[in-house]
Amino acid sequence: MTQQIALAPKNLSSKQVLVGLFLALVSLCVSILLLELGVRFLPPPYDPAIGEFYACHNTLGWTGAPNFSGVIEDPSFRQEVNFNSQGMHDTEHTLEKAPGTFRILMLGDSFVQAVQVNETETAHQILEDTLNKSEQESQFQFEVISGGVINWGTNQQLVYYREEGRLFQPDLVLLAFYLGNDLLDNLPGNAVTTHSFNCYAPYFMICNGQLNPVPLTYAPGISRLQNNCPLPVLQTAINAMGWLYQHSRLYRQLEPLIIANQPRQQFGRDFPSAFSALYFPNSEAELEQAWQITEGTLAQLQTEVEADGAKFAVAIISPDIVIRLGGLSPTEQEIFLRDNPAFAQAQANRPNQHLAQFFNNQHIPFIDLTGPMIEHLAANQVPLYILGEGHWTVEGNRTAADILADWLVRNKYTP
Repeated sequence: MTQQIALAPKNLSSKQVLVGLFLALVSLCVSILLLELGVRFLPPPYDPAIGEFYACHNTLGWTGAPNFSGVIEDPSFRQEVNFNSQGMHDTEHTLEKAPGTFRILMLGDSFVQAVQVNETETAHQILEDTLNKSEQESQFQFEVISGGVINWGTNQQLVYYREEGRLFQPDLVLLAFYLGNDLLDNLPGNAVTTHSFNCYAPYFMICNGQLNPVPLTYAPGISRLQNNCPLPVLQTAINAMGWLYQHSRLYRQLEPLIIANQPRQQFGRDFPSAFSALYFPNSEAELEQAWQITEGTLAQLQTEVEADGAKFAVAIISPDIVIRLGGLSPTEQEIFLRDNPAFAQAQANRPNQHLAQFFNNQHIPFIDLTGPMIEHLAANQVPLYILGEGHWTVEGNRTAADILADWLVRNKYTP
């Protein structure tokens, strides 16, 4: 009987192991490449008609589409708009500043962009016209440059100033801070949808109680706020994944599934709206982080603007409901609170006081538009905000510009 002898397999050489790993890696890369090519035949994840006047931007998240010309429609308005080469709802401005020109760079979000009105009716253009008219005796020509784009938070405004805004050599940087969403927009995950995909804003993190001035590129499913300082290698990895999202059709195709399972961090989930959470007693950790990031970016912007030899100032804008309620008579306010008991604990100037204290401590000049706009509404009874849409009407833009012009001249922030 012949005895069967089992032969032990030979030990694989290190060369064979490396070849095997290399082949496995090549196979994986080919599979991913085929998937990347294959998903291009799938319909995009979002409606292609949304946000056609936006353009994704690698570092800013998005801007207005450069040189866009078209009609922007909303249930509350229909407006023909034209953007300049920077994607701003503004006339064209050269980088070179003419002698005798005093330049104001107006940073902000959709209130500065103001696509609800003609460019000549925007607050920034009326401010320029008013200053030039009121200072006819001055040897200076005033020029107000718009640096406002819908949904921008102060994080994007800081990045924009660094990359583009400072190139205009402004003498004054005036930031319009909107309480309705600027704090929320500074948390990771702020995005707009354009051409069927999401564009995400860069974001900053707090490290040891201070703002880390280096922005991070958002990566869906990965970017989250930390309570400690991320290691440099982790920051590099986050930025790499953010870059991958911007350039990978597969990643962007999977993004709706990712955010459905890991939605963005935000505050105010238990309130009627996120901004209403600012007016009630609220100890949410996300809100505290939003305040820290917001104050950090404002302080950093002040530092960089002043280092360039310019002045820095802020205008506070309150939401429509705050202005309308403030314009009611005491009897009407009492009726409103009776019909809406949930607002009994709300404090109309809670976030305004928070900002005012910060600006005073930081020695940042500021004006709160809330009081003057309430007074104007009560005296004239002309709507300052588009009902149901929430942005300034033509009258609202004009009123804001008049208030700002008077404040700038009276406090000698202009020459």
